[in-house]
Amino acid sequence: MMAKYPNLELIEYKFKQFVFSEGAEILKNACFLKFRADTFMQTWADTATGFNLKRGFAGQAFTDEYTTVMEMRWCVYEEDDKRKWHDSKDVIYGVFFGNELAYLFINPKEQFFEDLKNRRMLAQREAMETYDSLDGEADEVKLKEEE
Repeated sequence: MMAKYPNLELIEYKFKQFVFSEGAEILKNACFLKFRADTFMQTWADTATGFNLKRGFAGQAFTDEYTTVMEMRWCVYEEDDKRKWHDSKDVIYGVFFGNELAYLFINPKEQFFEDLKNRRMLAQREAMETYDSLDGEADEVKLKEEE
């Protein structure tokens, strides 16, 4: 079966909604946002694709699914002068399989970028263990909750 093309406008909308609902503190004093999307096909060993944490049963069939990695950068106003701003040091990345958010990282480890370059992002469970942020402090992994 052919994989459906991802709806990039929907993915960007979902990414923004999730980041703004969960990341209010990190976006304090943000003055404008910059988004970038990178989309590519991945083949998975079963029909759960990269959602190996919350899916119930999955068929044992190779399954193609589009992966979209969203990148969000922003500028920050200076505390004492709202006319001055600079680029934030933080970058947020969201990984979608199909049109669904699988995970989100702030400043992930280098392995994330290596996998992105190789067009082979990890599934949820492996991503939690491998891509966690460089400083390991306030940065969190957010996983899509099944309804």
